[in-house]
Amino acid sequence: MAHDHDHVNSHGVADDFDYEDIDIKEALGLPDALPPIRLLPLPELAAEARRAPLMGQLAALAAWVGKDGKEVDSTGDLTPGDQAEIVAELGVTPEDFDFLWEYALGVEWLLFDPDDEDRVLAGETADDWASGNDESVFAAWSSTMAAVLGETLELYGPEPDFDEDDLDEDEDDEDDEDDEDDEEFNFTGQGMAIAILLFLARREGLTDDEFTEVLWENASGADPDDDEELSDELAEARERWEEEYGDPARLLLDKLQTVLAISEDDGVIRLTPLALAALHEQLVEAGVDIPLLPPTAAELTGGELLAMAEGVSDAEFEAEAQAWVESRGDDPAARELLELGAEGHPGERMLAVAVVTAIGAPAEAALREALAVEPLRGYAKVALLSLAGVDDISGAGDVPSELELGPDDLAWIATDLLALACDDEYPDPDDLAVSFREAVPVGQEVPLFDAMARSAHPDAEDVLNHLGRHHPDKQVSKAARTAAHKAASR
Repeated sequence: MAHDHDHVNSHGVADDFDYEDIDIKEALGLPDALPPIRLLPLPELAAEARRAPLMGQLAALAAWVGKDGKEVDSTGDLTPGDQAEIVAELGVTPEDFDFLWEYALGVEWLLFDPDDEDRVLAGETADDWASGNDESVFAAWSSTMAAVLGETLELYGPEPDFDEDDLDEDEDDEDDEDDEDDEEFNFTGQGMAIAILLFLARREGLTDDEFTEVLWENASGADPDDDEELSDELAEARERWEEEYGDPARLLLDKLQTVLAISEDDGVIRLTPLALAALHEQLVEAGVDIPLLPPTAAELTGGELLAMAEGVSDAEFEAEAQAWVESRGDDPAARELLELGAEGHPGERMLAVAVVTAIGAPAEAALREALAVEPLRGYAKVALLSLAGVDDISGAGDVPSELELGPDDLAWIATDLLALACDDEYPDPDDLAVSFREAVPVGQEVPLFDAMARSAHPDAEDVLNHLGRHHPDKQVSKAARTAAHKAASR
């Protein structure tokens, strides 16, 4: 099954497959930097790559073709007899073989004989894989994953009209009437785009529904949320499309599983360590800074520990933090984290205090010293009250005077919480309202805003201005704007 690609040889088959000509960072609007990541050592990556079923099939296909090669027809496909032989030998369906053949040609598991383009030979990637060298094996795996991401959705959907005589000409065939839906969706490039999204979402992963909806929305090139009528039209077109061609999301996920690029657990899709390593390399080459973490928790700095939280699950971070504290010792670990929290941004501060609080009683001395540090004072009071077994921190119970939470303490903590909720340039007002209510009790808006306006918190004025512009409650937004003016006058 031959398809027309951007780079074709005389058979109309892709003679290479890479993203070197695409600025991924610019095309996908990626940030300059992403949270640090820990990758498996190369020998472990190579060992995992060798387990991938697709790699075994491609290696077997290349070995069957061999250096002497196999004959191909004018469209770049095997002769019917040869194809039937290798399909039976590999134990795959003819449809699966179509994908396998395109992957093989896409990244030079196979290549067309430069001296005889009617033959296909085993290529450089097959040699790399057969060498057994860990670096070469991982490179072959990475190229193959790129082929799966790039080629799978190229082969999905309506097969493009293709004629060898049309390679150098652009002629319209008046007899061809394309289905209107054929122009509704374009899946070209969407495999790599959604793989990058999975990398960005590596902490939470993507649900099956999220994966599917993002793929379809990107393929439509439109935002259906902006137009209800458009949304209905796209939904109908999508239904017709799936009836005829099947589910592209499931197709891509199944193919990625054959190369061990993803895991699916309880309906959540995540990249495997293999895919994380390959995409890390791709993104760094594209100009995105993604620091590598040392192999063990004991080797982390406190700053690296806090920074890694954005890229791992809560359970993974808790295990990492516990191992890090054990390597440092309770009191030194608590002091290092509190110092980082005092100097860091709100997210780092809240995270640092959470880890110190989890240390428990051995962190009490460090927490008491933190009472003298304004950014930490409110958090330290809450943590010390918790250690003392005081559940009601409002002051209604028996709370030592030095641990009573004053307006300034509450204002600092609320500003930290709201700063995290106000970091979106174009926020959803309803989401902002929910975050606001979690940070500010009903009826306490005005006094808290006044305390924020007096606070030395560096983000107070920005937070108040953001709430003044975007909070959906007019009374809240007005009070925030008034407080912002007071903060500015200070």
